[in-house]
Amino acid sequence: RQPELLAAVTEIPSLLQREHVTHVLLITDAPLHTLGLTQSLEKALAEAGIVCAVYVGVVPNPTVDNVEQCRALYLESGAQAMIAFGGGSPMDCAKAAGARIARPQKPVQAMGGLLKVLRKTPLLIAVPTTAGTGSETTLAAVITDSATHYKYPINDFVLIPDAAVLDYHVTLGLPKQITATTGMDALTHAVEAYVSTDANPLTDAAAIKAIDKIVHYLPQAVANGDYMKARSEMAYAQYLAGVAFNNA
Repeated sequence: RQPELLAAVTEIPSLLQREHVTHVLLITDAPLHTLGLTQSLEKALAEAGIVCAVYVGVVPNPTVDNVEQCRALYLESGAQAMIAFGGGSPMDCAKAAGARIARPQKPVQAMGGLLKVLRKTPLLIAVPTTAGTGSETTLAAVITDSATHYKYPINDFVLIPDAAVLDYHVTLGLPKQITATTGMDALTHAVEAYVSTDANPLTDAAAIKAIDKIVHYLPQAVANGDYMKARSEMAYAQYLAGVAFNNA
């Protein structure tokens, strides 16, 4: 399956209302929240009468503790859905927290591997702020045990977000280095999908389209971080790369 696509964060409240969600948990990291990047989303939710709890503790390479804290806040706040806002780390954290909510008796460590969740997780909306990891399209989450430094890759179709918000506005002004490295991440996903032995005509089409867009627009996005056309095309290109990667 693939997530429903939204073009702007301001479309999220109507999706939540359609699903009869009145309480939501926003999962992000402290730098993004401090920079105010979530303000427009939080304002739109408030204006729609949707109560929003916020978790800002996600660290790079999210930990088991992050997941458990998110799960606890989700339950305490009465949330019915989650919004992951940021790069791959908030999305991985949200995916794993959803898995823990669906499987309360199963620790993160027992979910490592393939198809270890197999139960419906809470509604998840992913808002990528880079272009990117493609995490808003994939069935994977990687969680680190900070005590043992062991990483647990969790792979299950239920982890694919229900909706992905390709809002290029949240990537405007992203630093050159992050723009370049995340863009190369997307290019790598597309190339890996294309050369995969499990590739098929549909994944090839998505991969080729992604490669074409990235080669054309990534240098422009790096050169001018406020160039809206390049940011918009890269947002879509990394989504196509994620789709190809996830299915090939």
